[in-house]
This record gives sequence, C-alpha cells and structure tokens, in this order.
Amino acid sequence: MRICNAFFAATLVTTMLLLPLASKAEEVNLGFTGPLSGPSSLLGNQLVEGIELGLKRLNGSKELPFTVSLIAKDDGYEPARTVPIIQKLVKDENIVGLISSVGTPTLVAAIPVLKELKLPLISPFTGSSMLQSEGVSSLMFSHRASYQDEVKLLANIVAKEFNIAMSDMAIFAQQDSYGEVTMRSLTKALESHGLKNPSDILHVRYTRNNPSTEEAAAKILARSPQPKAIFLISTYPAAADLITSLDELGVSPLYAALSFVSHEALNSRLALTQAKILSTQLHPCDNDLDSPVIKEFWQDLERYDDPSKATSIILEGYMAARQVEKVLLHFQPSRAPTRAEFLSYLTQYQRLHKNTEKEVVENILLSQTELPIWLELINHGTGHTFCGDTLPYEFLRGSL
Repeated sequence: MRICNAFFAATLVTTMLLLPLASKAEEVNLGFTGPLSGPSSLLGNQLVEGIELGLKRLNGSKELPFTVSLIAKDDGYEPARTVPIIQKLVKDENIVGLISSVGTPTLVAAIPVLKELKLPLISPFTGSSMLQSEGVSSLMFSHRASYQDEVKLLANIVAKEFNIAMSDMAIFAQQDSYGEVTMRSLTKALESHGLKNPSDILHVRYTRNNPSTEEAAAKILARSPQPKAIFLISTYPAAADLITSLDELGVSPLYAALSFVSHEALNSRLALTQAKILSTQLHPCDNDLDSPVIKEFWQDLERYDDPSKATSIILEGYMAARQVEKVLLHFQPSRAPTRAEFLSYLTQYQRLHKNTEKEVVENILLSQTELPIWLELINHGTGHTFCGDTLPYEFLRGSL
C-alpha cells in the first residue's frame, strides 16, 4: 500500500511539474520592439493595439490547437536598445518571430542578430530597402510598399500634379539611416522631374527623438523664396513641431509625408493650423467597406475593443496579425511550431502566393508600384479631407 501511495505521489508530482511545459507548448509567442515610451510612443502603442486585436480574432476562432500571443518591448526607437531586447525575447520568451517592429535605424542595427538567430520579421514598420540586403532578405516578410515607391509617388504628385518647381521645394529629414537613405531615394525620384543638382532643394535635418525644430524652421524661413512644398521624412512629433512653428509665422506650404509619419497622430496636433498635409498610406482607406479587411477590422473593433479608437496605425498592426493568421491557417499545424518551422511556413507561403497577393492599382500615379499605395490629403484651413488612390481635381487646383 505504501509502495502504491509513493508511486501515486511521484506520478502526481511529475505530472504537476510537466503541466507548465505542456501549457507552454500550446502557445506561440511573437515579439515586438518599438517606441512604447518617448516622443514616438503613440506609434508603438497603437501598433501593439492593432496586433493584439488581430490576434484576438485568430485565437477567438479556435481554428488552431494553440494560441498566438504578443510580447511587446520598449526600445524607445533607439538602436542601441533594440539588439539586447531581441536577444532576450528569443532566450527568455522563445519567440518564433518579430511582428511590426518599428524603424529603419533600430532594425538595421538588429540585422546581425536576426541573421544569427534566423529570426523572421513579419510586416516591419519600415519601408527601407536596407532590410532587403543579402543574407537578411530571406527573413523579411513585408507587406508594405517600399519608401522608394512612396517617395516616387509623392515626388510625382508634388512636381507634376501640383506643378511645384524644384527651387520651391524643401526636405525635412531625420538625421539617421531612415532620413538619409529615403532622402537619396527622393532626390533620385525628382531627377525625372527636372532636378539637376540635389543642392537645388533645401535639405533640413533634425536629431532622432528630439522633436525640437527651431533651427530647422529658421533655415526654412531664411530661404528665399520660401518653399511651396516640404517633404517630411520624419516622425510625427518632429513634423508637428515644425509645421506648428511655421504656421504661427504665417508660413503654410504643402507638406508631403511618408506613411511612417502616423497620420492621425500628426493631424490631431494640427487642428488649429492652416496646414495642408498630403501623405501616403499603405492600406485601404478606413471608410472603404468594400474592402474585406476594412470591414473585418471594424467588426473586430466592435467585438473586442472600441471603434472610436481606430487609427491607420492600429489598422496596420491589425493587418500584420492577419498575415500571421493567413500563414498559420494555410498550414494548419497540429501543434505549436518552432521558430524554424514558423520560418519555413512563412517562406513557403510567400513562394506560393508571390503572384496572387500582389494587388496592382492600375492608374497613372501607381502604375510603377508592386504594392498599392493610397493617398490622404487634409486641408486644416478649409476642413476638407480626401482619401483614395488618386487626388481629385479640386484638391490639385487648390479650390479645396
């Protein structure tokens, strides 16, 4: 009897010890690195909200024998903090990949560790071509158009559609790999519109995570004639600071911003200005209910969250999570995949859907892009707004 009791007790202890391991085996962890504090924290936190919303949909469907969870860490948009965070996420949290991690300088700094760990990166919140370099491109699964495509489109609209001369343009850029590489792409794009020398356009820079822009505003004000269009290769705090400073002095050119600028965050700070903001975005307009993903986005906000909180950044995070959903539901693994298995699924899925997932928007502005780009234009002076794939005539001619 004592032997039986001892055997029973040993079995019970062993079972209890194994329970956490079994539980762990039924969960897949994704990691996120980005600014959850500091000047750009709204961007990072909204991306996390969007990812978690998409994962609630996936886990709520009960179509997989495991749950998918997000572990988000704050790197403050500082490259020196990103690498140790990624290493810790892999070692301590056993993540199978990163999703929607933010920023060119931070992710470029992480390239060596991504390669070493063979860690996939899904829908990074950057369009930099630097992440497509040899040795790391096989780990990148981006569903965003490139910054090169974004600036090509903006250059075309500003120079051709708005008919603004090179001498009347300026570029406001973050002084790091994001700003410098994207600025070179922009000046190259402007060459096809008559730019002979990059110095013909005023270049103004600012320091990352330091949105104070008095010096930049002073350089723009000193320019004669003052710019009629300013390209923004920046985060939203720096852009808002510059635009507000110039507006207070009666200077309000057309601003052309990349998707990274975070549309709602920027425009919410410009409500009392006369600013005209043209920006690219890499998903359908949030009022386009003919788009299945937009319709499902609103449904999931109703089901799991608060629709009044919806932003384009939350939508981008949500769409990234939906990409993970597509891959996992396609392969229907019978257990939680390892990092190597997850990378294999992503690679196979990308190969299978290489042609079918590329939606090409056929019009004069977007005919050169592989992935679609939408446009948003807000005139804070008149209150008129537009979102779509081509700007209406009234906006181009300045009557709105």
